[in-house]
Amino acid sequence: EDGRPRMIEGREYFCNDCGQCTAYCPEGAIIHNGIPADELERTTIPTCSASKTVLQALKQRRSYRNFSTQPVKQSDLEKILEVVGYAPSGGNNRFLRLIITKPETTKKFLDLIAQWFDGDCRTDPVYGKRYANKIESILERYRAGQDPILRNAPSVVFSVGPKTAVWGGVESGINLTYFNLAAETMNIGCCFAGYATAAAKRSQAVRDLLGIKEDEECFSAMIFGYKTIRAQRIPARSLPRCEIL
Repeated sequence: EDGRPRMIEGREYFCNDCGQCTAYCPEGAIIHNGIPADELERTTIPTCSASKTVLQALKQRRSYRNFSTQPVKQSDLEKILEVVGYAPSGGNNRFLRLIITKPETTKKFLDLIAQWFDGDCRTDPVYGKRYANKIESILERYRAGQDPILRNAPSVVFSVGPKTAVWGGVESGINLTYFNLAAETMNIGCCFAGYATAAAKRSQAVRDLLGIKEDEECFSAMIFGYKTIRAQRIPARSLPRCEIL
């Protein structure tokens, strides 16, 4: 109609709002979410130098554990979340949500993890065995004023979604990887946090603090904050195991 595509009547149900039609239409004829194509950011064809920069950035990303006490600025966080919004999601379902702690909430969370380690974690059928040789050492350092759990990070980001989500773990990993890579461009370091994830799965006190519902699962968590040191070199890595059939 009026020179623009029109959804076939009765087929609206099949649209999952992914925007692929807008992305690939060579004429820019489609209005998506009320925004005409000519108002959207244009893609670029990667040049050799741009491709080299992206590949370099991917290889030099490191798991980071030395953080400034300065909270991450709201403006930087918003830029990161904008990028996370573009992470691939099966069927464009977007069923996950992120929970991000402020420094004061992070401190409460740290204390609750320590309590969990010293209590229910010891007899947990999964984590009791996994952390059996670590609990005493972790608690000893924690009681001495150190932080071997969250590494003094000012914030933690949790990826949470329905327990019934078949691809919840996969999509959480993708979301937090996008988060990590976007954060790198702002001198913000990240590290996937196993202890934080385990506590958010098992400790009711932690789940209550974070507002995780009964029918929800914490699939993964990551600590983050501004960097205090910078990696100087890219260590050598072997190629991944691969079979071409």
